[in-house]
Amino acid sequence: MESLSRRRALRAGVVTSALIGGVVASSPAEAAAPVSDGWISVTDHGAVGDGVADDTAAIQAAFTAAGASTPNRSIYFPAGRTFKISDQVTVAGLTDFAISGYGATLELAGGAASAMGARAVLLITGCLRFKVLGLAIHDRDRAQQYNGLRISTSSAGVVDGVIVRDVRFNGIVVFDSAPRGSDDIVITNCTTEGTRFGISTNGKDVRIVNNHVAMDWLSTDEADNKGGVWSAPSDYYDGICVWDGADRTIVSGNTITECGQAGVYTQGCTNLVVTGNTVIGCQLRGIEVDGTLGNTMPNNRAIGVTITGNTVTNCVGHINLVGARDVSVVGNRIENPPGTSKPTRDVSGIAVNLRTSEVVVMGNHVRQAHPTFPAIYVEGACTDVTLAWNTVEAAVPYQAPTETVIIHRSGPGQVKTTGKLIAGGGIGVGNSVAATNPGAVVRKIEVFSSTGTSLGWIPVYNSIA
Repeated sequence: MESLSRRRALRAGVVTSALIGGVVASSPAEAAAPVSDGWISVTDHGAVGDGVADDTAAIQAAFTAAGASTPNRSIYFPAGRTFKISDQVTVAGLTDFAISGYGATLELAGGAASAMGARAVLLITGCLRFKVLGLAIHDRDRAQQYNGLRISTSSAGVVDGVIVRDVRFNGIVVFDSAPRGSDDIVITNCTTEGTRFGISTNGKDVRIVNNHVAMDWLSTDEADNKGGVWSAPSDYYDGICVWDGADRTIVSGNTITECGQAGVYTQGCTNLVVTGNTVIGCQLRGIEVDGTLGNTMPNNRAIGVTITGNTVTNCVGHINLVGARDVSVVGNRIENPPGTSKPTRDVSGIAVNLRTSEVVVMGNHVRQAHPTFPAIYVEGACTDVTLAWNTVEAAVPYQAPTETVIIHRSGPGQVKTTGKLIAGGGIGVGNSVAATNPGAVVRKIEVFSSTGTSLGWIPVYNSIA
């Protein structure tokens, strides 16, 4: 793999031969048969599954046989067995098939050399309408940088209930040398643990939904060896990644904990939705959009980003936008509260940074324990930024350039805004300055037309006699 810049329908006795559009139909009538017509068991081709014998050749033979049948057949890993392999096994060019492995483990041990994810434990390439169901993938010795499951130049796939542990590159990845080569992939109900990247994609129409990504970095030997300080040679980076060139990606309902760097990290992509995720205890950002990395997107930016309804807490920075355009950050809960391990680091809850424009940050709840660092920050060169109706609990709620529009509650029954307040149907003004000299001008209000043209200044006088 190229270097990157930054459940159970098929238990034995319940399967049938019907596979319609990649969906397995179950039938109790076939309860006597461990594998029905239309399926190939890897044990039929000599796989032992005792965790000792090398089953690489036997499993590859089963995959080859499945592709040689017309229509293609599906592949079954019997439950309760560990199938040891020493090199990548590949499913190539199949259509309308499934790989079922509930209760079975595909385990890499003594793997052939692989750097930067050049190999995967299981590679699916050039395939159409497929499912990978319930298989566990494990790297026993972590000597080489393997992906767990890689999908390449394939479409209409579902990965459901797969568990990947301890591989040294991506746990589950949809990736092609040219972005968007894979299309319409769902990754759901999966778990990745102890991987360098959890789940990644540069595809099109990829939905990463309801998964659990856990690195538990702080409890790793690596963290102990480094004194709890993350550094670049780490084996643990980001939880869910959307790489440069990806389009129409949904990252939703995932739980992401204690990553070496960001919980959700994205580059120059388009039409991205990050919603309803829980991100806890990451060593860098909770959610980061960095559209300045990569060069396949227009203007080297991430364009069309929605970040909504996420809970992000106890990370080193929470939501960070760099090089993004057309962004909505709405209804997120963000917290570095007192009593956690990172309450006073110099980070903001929401940061709008370099080359970011056309941003709305609205309805978020941001709690910031740091006594002087702003909870919501807008970098001076960012344009067309609106901060509205956020609930901010912080010593310093905002830091933003003067042209940033900020609308927030300033007290019971009061609303405060910066920038121009334009009212097409008139405007009412209350004098909030203490009266000292009767008749003195205490405030001037500039009035604008509905198009923003200044209509002049109105003096406001003290009203005491």
